[in-house]
Amino acid sequence: MRPSRSSAPAPEPSDTRSPEGGPRPRGVRLGRVLGVELLLDRSWFVIAALTVVMYGPVLWRLYPGLGWFNLVLALGFAVGLALSVLVHELAHAVAGRSAGWPVTRIVLTLMGGHTAFGTVRTRPLATALVSLAGPLSNVAVAAAGTALLATAPPSAAGPGWALLQLLVLANWVLGLFNLLPGLPLDGGRVTEAVVWAATGSETRGTTVAAWCGRVIAALTVLGAVWLGQWREPVVLAVTLLVAGFIFLGAGQALRQSRLMGVLDAVRADGIARPAMEFSPTTPLALVDATVTAATADDHRGWTPDVVVRDPARGLLGVLSPERAAEVAPEERSGVPVGQVAVWSPDRARVAPDTRGGDMVRLMESEHLPWLWVVDGAGYVTGVVHHEDVARYALRG
Repeated sequence: MRPSRSSAPAPEPSDTRSPEGGPRPRGVRLGRVLGVELLLDRSWFVIAALTVVMYGPVLWRLYPGLGWFNLVLALGFAVGLALSVLVHELAHAVAGRSAGWPVTRIVLTLMGGHTAFGTVRTRPLATALVSLAGPLSNVAVAAAGTALLATAPPSAAGPGWALLQLLVLANWVLGLFNLLPGLPLDGGRVTEAVVWAATGSETRGTTVAAWCGRVIAALTVLGAVWLGQWREPVVLAVTLLVAGFIFLGAGQALRQSRLMGVLDAVRADGIARPAMEFSPTTPLALVDATVTAATADDHRGWTPDVVVRDPARGLLGVLSPERAAEVAPEERSGVPVGQVAVWSPDRARVAPDTRGGDMVRLMESEHLPWLWVVDGAGYVTGVVHHEDVARYALRG
């Protein structure tokens, strides 16, 4: 699966799930940071405008003598928020690299940002550590800023100092809110990992964390009502936007967990196509004759997949009907079956009792079109194709 960490400015819902890097978002390319491509999505300008509208009047009341320059300071706050989100995402990226996850890019967006990782097979501990890295980086920045503010002399007070105070507060909110235990927040990924480790079921962990996320979204709205935020329309709009993002993200996670629940009900030997194994050097004509003989006499069901293995290279292969069809009949006795096979690494194999969800994760993490089903004695009992798993998921 492809984890993808997200950060929102205040507070920041974090969307943490997603398999390859995905389509390149439209926006401004800002270059590379620590070797990671950095993009500024067009939607960021919306949150920048909202920040100016929300905090410009606050600064204006504090420093009326600055006049319109207060709006420039408010824009500086928006840029500071983006940098805080960038710190958050870089922490995810560094932690992900340490866990062996390939980092594709960081994107700053309307809801803050996200870090896109390549396809990986993750585990509970790695998921929790990578998820915690982002919010803890903001807590560290906020703690350092708080210490600086506490030791500053009174003469330091001024517009720049007020801007620093706002950024320190924003980092506290960004870090602590993200630690709340519900998806799609980073704390929700930690909750998911804990339940996953305790039960052995990632699907169950996702379900629990997603429902926690829905509760957090509801409490966010109730909190806005309790605090009377309807008196401040812009603040209320941002709060409802964040709550809606959390609720929708939690719903997406629930749909994913239900799909994985459907897939986990099937086992590899339940949807595998029958297979016949040959040596890679077997002439294609002999393979044709053997398969024809096996499917004679009113045979019904799947035509067996022709499989070959090359232990010397650590590869497994499945005959490609398209490649085989290109070989003329008079040439088939001289063409080895290995020449028309699609090869994959030896790890493209599963046990007969492997769950559907685990097969999907393996296929996605290794970019495999199929998996061999191999029993305890090392015999190939069938082949599971990616489309077979997809067909089962849609039927479920």
